[in-house]
Amino acid sequence: MNKTSVTSVGREKISVLQFSFLIITVILATADVFLPALVAQQAGRDSWFSVIIGTIISIIIVNIFISLALKYPDKTFVEYSCDILGKPLGKLAGGIFLYYIFIIACISTRNLGEIFVIAFNPKTPIAVFIITIILLAAYAVGKGIETISRMNEILLPVGIMVLIGISALNFKELDFNYFLPIMYDGIIPPLRGSILIQAWMIETIIILQLMPFLKDKKKIRSSVTASLVVVGLGLQIGVLIIALFGLATKFFMFPALEFVRYASFGENFRGIDITIMSVWIGGAFIKISAFTYIFIMGLAQLINIKSHKDLIVPGGVLIATYSMVFSRNVMEETYFIGFIKPFYSLSVVFLLPTLLLLVSTLRKST
Repeated sequence: MNKTSVTSVGREKISVLQFSFLIITVILATADVFLPALVAQQAGRDSWFSVIIGTIISIIIVNIFISLALKYPDKTFVEYSCDILGKPLGKLAGGIFLYYIFIIACISTRNLGEIFVIAFNPKTPIAVFIITIILLAAYAVGKGIETISRMNEILLPVGIMVLIGISALNFKELDFNYFLPIMYDGIIPPLRGSILIQAWMIETIIILQLMPFLKDKKKIRSSVTASLVVVGLGLQIGVLIIALFGLATKFFMFPALEFVRYASFGENFRGIDITIMSVWIGGAFIKISAFTYIFIMGLAQLINIKSHKDLIVPGGVLIATYSMVFSRNVMEETYFIGFIKPFYSLSVVFLLPTLLLLVSTLRKST
């Protein structure tokens, strides 16, 4: 058995089902809010095809992640990267991985803060919301990944029912002619859209740091594959926004919010968006908590600190600060998400684990 570091001993345990639920939440919690507009800008009426392409590719990529993680089932990425590459290069690889996790935590925090400001309370400084979010996330991190996973286990089914319910309420208003003619502009637009899909789906990389926490690792491949199929279906529901608003979807800041506000139980019962958005906010909070936990726990391993809890306060301050200075406004943030994050994710986050898998395989074969 692989020897583990001090920070790896006595870990909490989560089930494969809980992890699969976590995968669904960390992707859909923000993807269905921002992706419809971004994908519509690239793929237009063929956005549904972008989702299919992106889902298939993500299943291939996540199997690379799983193959690497299963070679070192009792260690995290930060730990076994040093085993594969040696300490100096391994520390560098671990640092690159944690920087990605840090960026996602910051972006997700900023996203949630922007939602609060733009959609609900524009007079309150975004710093107030960001600090509140990080304080709550820090508390969740202190309780551990098992507690975060259990919270998500309760919240996700509610979120899925809400997603299906809103789609059902708007279904009679949908015009599927907005998706015609199919592939009128060729294959390139949906391929560009699929790159954006991958920028979210590649967040399954959290498996590289959470594998040691899983109880039954034998089921992880089939379970995560199933969760990505569910994510693909969830993203297809998000694409239905185009069938409601047409190509005008690409001009919305938060098309999902407009989709929710359009729904109605009748003339005497509107304004259900606050209740429904609270469910989405819960999902976004789970994502922020999970990525914050992974970042802080991984950082403790990287710099050899016995307990990750010692880094909760400085780590939380770092995420909160960067979330506030990350961009000057929501337009800069959207530009980063739509044009920089996809290529950063695919070039760094995909290539790094692939390289480590190849090196590990070659070393064990010699």
